[in-house]
Amino acid sequence: MATAWPRWRPSSPPMPSSSSSSPSSSFTADPPAEFLCPISGTLMADPVVVPPGQTFERACIQACAALAFSPPAVAADLSSLPPSASSPLVLVPNVALRTAILNWCDRLSLPYPAPLSPDTARDVVRRLMPSPPPPPPRSQAPPPASSVRTRSYYSDDFVQQQQEARREGGSTEERIMAMLGAGPAEQEAAMALLRKTARENAEMRRELCTPRLLAALRPMLLSGDAGVQVNAAAALVNLSLEAENKVRIVRSGAVSPLVEVLRSGHPEARDHAAGAVYSLAVEDENRAAIGVLGAIPPLLELFACAGAAHLARREAGMALYHVSLSGMNRSKIARTPGVVRTLLAAAEAARDDRANEADAAALRRIAVMILANLAGCPDGRTALMDGGAVAAVVRLMSSGSAAPGSAEEEYCISSLYGMSRGSLRFRGLARAAGVEAALTPVAEGAGGVGRDMARRTLRAMRGEDDEAAVTATGLLGRQWDDGSVVSEGLVSIRRPPPRRSSYGAGASGSNTTQF
Repeated sequence: MATAWPRWRPSSPPMPSSSSSSPSSSFTADPPAEFLCPISGTLMADPVVVPPGQTFERACIQACAALAFSPPAVAADLSSLPPSASSPLVLVPNVALRTAILNWCDRLSLPYPAPLSPDTARDVVRRLMPSPPPPPPRSQAPPPASSVRTRSYYSDDFVQQQQEARREGGSTEERIMAMLGAGPAEQEAAMALLRKTARENAEMRRELCTPRLLAALRPMLLSGDAGVQVNAAAALVNLSLEAENKVRIVRSGAVSPLVEVLRSGHPEARDHAAGAVYSLAVEDENRAAIGVLGAIPPLLELFACAGAAHLARREAGMALYHVSLSGMNRSKIARTPGVVRTLLAAAEAARDDRANEADAAALRRIAVMILANLAGCPDGRTALMDGGAVAAVVRLMSSGSAAPGSAEEEYCISSLYGMSRGSLRFRGLARAAGVEAALTPVAEGAGGVGRDMARRTLRAMRGEDDEAAVTATGLLGRQWDDGSVVSEGLVSIRRPPPRRSSYGAGASGSNTTQF
């Protein structure tokens, strides 16, 4: 039976000796709490983001990983990540926070903080670790060796784990963990069992979403065996169906292997991985971490891949849409090379696909939903105008692809409205593209958010001062990144996210997400 990992007990950070200096010892002002490392309590010199989306001083989080110690401040399970692990802890520099810390120091004429040395960081972490439990009495006899004979392809460790699982009651979790100790065939069977069990009912999904099983899932996602990888990815989708599991899965460090599967995994596993990221991104708390950990480029590539299954493209697009609801991620998406060209191509290719009109309409809507979100930040507006989005959106409206009164038309109007905010450049592009002819019928039509945004966009084209928020319908507004306000009255935006249905248990089962 595994020993429970010691939990962190709060204690004050170590005080520097009189003969040494601390990076923060000369500070006379209290820094903001977000500038302090949760582990050392000192001003961060090299802040990094770990997979759950938390920020720490690099040396401190590396010391925690090296000592296999997980304080409560760290959501990731570092105790299951030894220094020699094949999937080391991913650390992403938090450039924005570091810049804010340096600016704060400049404003107060304070010296910049210096990074902690590895030895100092290890000393800090060791001070936080409780004393290890005493060893068992020496008189305690070791367990008797197994006398069971098995076929040669079962290892002795596997046999022992199977026996321990039976002795401990044979729970599903124990059965799965015992099977993972053998070769690829047993690992595939274990992942298929987890996939099937997690599909069956909500109670089992909650019961099986444990740190132990999630830690075991990570290497299965990176397995070179297609059957293991496919079933592991599908099992993770099924576990993520429960709202309370979503944050837990991201904090377990599962996003990084999912991103690897999206980039270079088996095609069916890649499709499942897109579904998993979509399911996880529905939870607001997960979106920043998913963007930081590199999911945006492979999701965009899958969404644009004409040869991929339609369902996989739709899942990738919906994952991108939910990820783009985070302000930090909107800028990341906008700075991704070719993103606007890719989205516009997807929207216009879908417009021309008459053979599969329903599928084409779904992809087109997702593309314009993401475009509308990108228009909510300065980087997005610049990228949209650089990529020819003004003319492309007008084409969608004038061709009937974004039919009058449809959700697609509202997203198109929202995109144009966002690009018009405080941009002289938009005026010229809008005149050349025929925005006035496309928006005038909407502006003169019945009341609604679309009409209000169309009117304000036309006034912006004429250079009229119009800084009031679009709140004529009385619906709540949403603050955009540059301080302007756009209503979220678009009905399709305000609907709750669709529920995902479970994956099948067969090796070739498909995602059955309903939109």
